[in-house]
Amino acid sequence: MHTGEIIRALREKQGLSQESLAARLGYKDRSSIAKIETGKVDLSQSKLEQLSAIFGVPVSHLMGLAPAKTNDRVPIL
Repeated sequence: MHTGEIIRALREKQGLSQESLAARLGYKDRSSIAKIETGKVDLSQSKLEQLSAIFGVPVSHLMGLAPAKTNDRVPIL
């Protein structure tokens, strides 16, 4: 799984829409989230850290480098 797919799976598991996630990240509309989820844009370290906090998983999990901890809110993918 690439980062965008992991973000989409986490977003869906938490019941967030692309619009609501975009707002939490400071984007104007959902198109930015759609581009992230399809791998069309690279994420900055600060956005990865924001997503990490929102989803309750380490940045390394978002990048596909490590599984989420089993006691996190979101199950391991």
